[in-house]
Amino acid sequence: MITKICKPDPADAHAGRLTTLACRCIVGLLVFAFAFEPILLYAQPRRRQTEREKKEKPKRRQSDIEAFSGLEEEQKGVETQIEAERLSKAAYDTVIRSGRYIVGPNDVFVVVVDRNEEPEVQEVLVGATGKLVIPYVGAVQVAGLSLKEADAAIQATVQSSFQHLDISITLAFLRRFTVNVVGEVRFPGAYDVRGVEQVSELIKKSGGLLKEPEGRASLRNIQVQRFSDEGTVEKSNRKADLALWRLTGEIDYNPFLLDGDQILVPVLGDSISVSGAVQRPGNYEYAPGDRVTDLVRLASGLAGNLKTATAELLRLPKDGKPEKRIQIDLARALAGDSTANIQLQAGDKLHVEGREQRVTLEGEVRFPGAYPIEDGLRLKELIHRAGGFTPSASLAQASVVRQIDYGHNNEEDVVLNRLLSLPRTQLTDEEQALLTMRTQQVPGRLPVDFTSLFERGKNEHNIRLKGGDIIRIPRFTPSVLVNGSVLAPAAIPYDSTYTINDYIDRAGGFSDRAKRGGVIVIKGNTLNRVKASKVNQIAPGDAIFVPDKVPGQGWRIFRETLLVATQIATLILIIQNTRR
Repeated sequence: MITKICKPDPADAHAGRLTTLACRCIVGLLVFAFAFEPILLYAQPRRRQTEREKKEKPKRRQSDIEAFSGLEEEQKGVETQIEAERLSKAAYDTVIRSGRYIVGPNDVFVVVVDRNEEPEVQEVLVGATGKLVIPYVGAVQVAGLSLKEADAAIQATVQSSFQHLDISITLAFLRRFTVNVVGEVRFPGAYDVRGVEQVSELIKKSGGLLKEPEGRASLRNIQVQRFSDEGTVEKSNRKADLALWRLTGEIDYNPFLLDGDQILVPVLGDSISVSGAVQRPGNYEYAPGDRVTDLVRLASGLAGNLKTATAELLRLPKDGKPEKRIQIDLARALAGDSTANIQLQAGDKLHVEGREQRVTLEGEVRFPGAYPIEDGLRLKELIHRAGGFTPSASLAQASVVRQIDYGHNNEEDVVLNRLLSLPRTQLTDEEQALLTMRTQQVPGRLPVDFTSLFERGKNEHNIRLKGGDIIRIPRFTPSVLVNGSVLAPAAIPYDSTYTINDYIDRAGGFSDRAKRGGVIVIKGNTLNRVKASKVNQIAPGDAIFVPDKVPGQGWRIFRETLLVATQIATLILIIQNTRR
């Protein structure tokens, strides 16, 4: 049998491949259809049902609020688009709660209409003409009215239109407006503010007040101006007193700004002054309307006792008339008595008397500090009030220093400097006495022996204290300082059995240059210098000083002695020759 092998035709092979590809596509489509048929069958009825429900459901009527604002409520429930503003409590109480805020174009109100259904809430903008369009009610003119007046006008319009419709309207967003700042500020100009900013904040925005040499800005007479319809400045009592505001924090001294305000910072004007028993005496800027209490406030209050404080006002008229002295009853003035709290004039000077007298207790007591003097306070009573001495107190070195004015001035300082520059041999007795008083003694130190008073009960040292006295109780120093021409200067531990020579021996003894006959003891309680030969007992805290020999002093003494002897011998010879 013969098998015939035929060669395949290329055209037939290409056709077969096309057929196979078509079959695969058909199978893929059938599989996709069977897999997604349930989903398509479910989605189609739901879509048709939704479209049918939309056709059957009546459309909700668009409210007047939505028509006015052009906004639609896109989700169920009460939702507003109020922009949050940060308000301080002071701003809220002074501007919003009080109703002083001035309503104007671009202020945003929230209107809530309750018709026993879903409440309608929407923001309503005050238009450029100053009208607020309220849904179901109409337009109400509110621009230029205070918030309190605007609320009254809105409520009146609502009540006249609807008796049973519950409509509430509140201010939601504060607009921005422009306020001019002119005068003595660094950058005068117009600044955008809101109705809850104070004068001080806007002055900071304008770069602050000018100081010398750039300018002299007033701190107490800053004017808050308003303009009339004709463009002229209206008379107003609104002003800012930043000096008193810093001290008291009262809003009236730093008012909040309103639309239409202008801030004028004038040049620093006249002054008034206060001295005496106040915390901060000095000169202060004068503001028209100032009274005695205002000046005391500027000085941060009294520094003395109000019960004993008195004041005198010196008034210097500018017309050449004699000066006036007016007695002020401070207690009544500060209590609010208008007859005592008189009005000041520029240039007035107030002097307050009544600074509380105090003494200062320092050092080793349980409660050091300042104590008032009452009913003739004495030293012993003061120490008792202070809780007594501490265990480390040194009564031997304690002292009382009283403030005494010796009349020292620059002229006497020149005299002292001249005396110090001259050798002692060229000074007269009066000059040496003055030099000793000014350089060797503690000014005002009183001769009070604390040991005699508190250990031996000698009341003659229980002195009556005066205002300004300083009582110093130093820490006990159980040593004696040896200094000067000794081999080893040091603080030697105190020993009641030691003599002056014992302490010098403990310090190494005298040096070769020591002037043994000139040893000086400086007493620790009085700082007085006493010759060693006159000291019977060394006390703790005393100091022993050994001076040096002055080079050539022996030859100088011999020369001066020889000169005097020669003069005497010459005088004797002259007298004898005269008798012959």
